[in-house]
Amino acid sequence: MFKNDGEEAIVQLVIIVAVIAFIVYLIVLLATIIASIAAAGGTIYGGGYAIKNYISSFKENVIDSNKVPALAV
Repeated sequence: MFKNDGEEAIVQLVIIVAVIAFIVYLIVLLATIIASIAAAGGTIYGGGYAIKNYISSFKENVIDSNKVPALAV
């Protein structure tokens, strides 16, 4: 197929480099997906705690502090 011996080595080298580059690409893609899922999970977790704390603070500062005392009979 090739006239010189060196041409086969160059083709093999190019193929090996392409395969290694593809594997690195897949690893980076997988790491990006995992990082995105972790970021979304952290956002949901943090948002849930923020809402819980807001409700607790609202209850303590608005509802509980503004109760009308019962009239003594």
